[in-house]
Amino acid sequence: MSTDNRETNQSDPPFADDPDPSNNEKFLEERLSTLRERYSYERLSDLSARRLGAINPDEEGMSERDFLHQEFKELYERFPDENSDHTMRRWVLGDDYQGLAPLTLEQKQRIHDCHHECSRNLDRARQDALEREDLTNPLSKFAAWLVDFADAVTPVFSIQR
Repeated sequence: MSTDNRETNQSDPPFADDPDPSNNEKFLEERLSTLRERYSYERLSDLSARRLGAINPDEEGMSERDFLHQEFKELYERFPDENSDHTMRRWVLGDDYQGLAPLTLEQKQRIHDCHHECSRNLDRARQDALEREDLTNPLSKFAAWLVDFADAVTPVFSIQR
């Protein structure tokens, strides 16, 4: 092996195969606080019942309920399991690799508690939206239909201009 090869190998940053458990705490603290803010009752209470998933969401997108469950599923997937090959995870994740360790029981409980809290906020906001919008009234159904119709027709009118 030449001297040049040794120098280039030493200048490359070392790849830590073993994850650092302290990274879990930093990542969880940041991510859980973001999720608590995003799914707070105050933020959700401004959304419509359709958007919150209390009524079948429109064909164009997912409801906040769907987004909530997807966010927590992705959160769990960020952490390796006990049998993960950490070098392979580093290569697969690339720049997203953060050296996360497998979750402890306490960390799993924190994630579960946050998920439960966000779900409660969502359920409360959904119930309030249903009461606020009172979609059982025939006049409200007609108004909702008009809004949907106007949304569907708007692109047609804007193209003709």
